[in-house]
Amino acid sequence: MTNIAVLGTGRMGSAVVRRLSAAGYPVTAWNRDPARAAATGAKVADTVADAVAGADLVITMLTDGAAVEAVLFGSGVAWRPGTVLVQMSTIGRDATGTIVDRLPAGVSFVDAPVMGSVDAVAAGTLTILAGGAVEAAEPVLRHLGTVQRCGAAGAASAVKVLQMTAALTAIGALRDTLAVGGALGFDRAAAVELLAAGPLGAALRRATSTTADFPVALAAKDLRFGYAEVRGDANAYRKASLPVVEATLGLLAAVPEQQADISALITPEA
Repeated sequence: MTNIAVLGTGRMGSAVVRRLSAAGYPVTAWNRDPARAAATGAKVADTVADAVAGADLVITMLTDGAAVEAVLFGSGVAWRPGTVLVQMSTIGRDATGTIVDRLPAGVSFVDAPVMGSVDAVAAGTLTILAGGAVEAAEPVLRHLGTVQRCGAAGAASAVKVLQMTAALTAIGALRDTLAVGGALGFDRAAAVELLAAGPLGAALRRATSTTADFPVALAAKDLRFGYAEVRGDANAYRKASLPVVEATLGLLAAVPEQQADISALITPEA
């Protein structure tokens, strides 16, 4: 049986630990706050190095690229040849490339950001955007959801940025559309019912979910990846205007509780 280490037991990491433990895998959890790792019910490692030392497959589910790099390369980890690293955090293409370049020979890398929230992890219905050495991790990843192969390492991170740009700007558009519906005399329930069958249906289902949990602050972080890609000096699109992305970033920044789910964007008081 594959021994798994999960580094990072926030909302998503904890759900991953529980799902894989329920599938019968021996899982060791590590978190900067040991109490959060212990709350998953898995074996808890005192250090990152201890967690990785006994693992065949290592999953990272952390906040951003800086956190991933610090944990993987600043924690005294002695990487064993044959270990598989599955990087599931949303960190963008550049940070993904840096990690690939820094990994020692013999360690397989899977670029595997996901679409879906904690409810999808629990149900095993995530969409896992996977690039790199996917075959080495696919049997484990299938317990979490559907694996969508994207090509080489970095390609999955690019797909995630594209998809999140679409999803978040659509929720911003939904906020405005509900305001227009109110002005036209539709009560909120009627407007939601009408919009469910229209072009914003997918955004509406996510924005009205009561079981998903994706903080506003992390959504803004994800949306900024796409903005940064366009504004990059070497990008032919760097002079393109991005009024919808910029407006959505403004809406996200204006939410008072940044740890609230992104459904806060369409609450009546937002």
